Amino acid sequence: MAKAGNSDGGTRRRPTGAGRAAVGAAKRASGAGDVGGAGTPSPELTAKLEPRKGPTKVPLNTRVLASTEARLNWLVNDRQSTVTNVVDVALQEFFDRYRVPPADHDGRITEQES
Repeated sequence: MAKAGNSDGGTRRRPTGAGRAAVGAAKRASGAGDVGGAGTPSPELTAKLEPRKGPTKVPLNTRVLASTEARLNWLVNDRQSTVTNVVDVALQEFFDRYRVPPADHDGRITEQES
């Protein structure tokens, strides 16, 4: 399969489903269409970039089946959710089903007496 060249002599690739979402998110985050000085973020963008208060989040790196990824992407796009929220809810339900004890705000599990 041949790659199409662009005017700069480089190659151009068609974005995948995740790529399109990332491009749209980048445009929204960059304040596309906002009026402001060159290199000066708008107040709306600055507010979005402020650290959010709430539970601490940690990275989770895993691999899933292609069919699972397709279903996850559909849910994220159709319900306008985030992968983080979907995965968190799914894992919480899974843990509850198997009676995994809850963790405190520092991420420590305290064994509960039965």
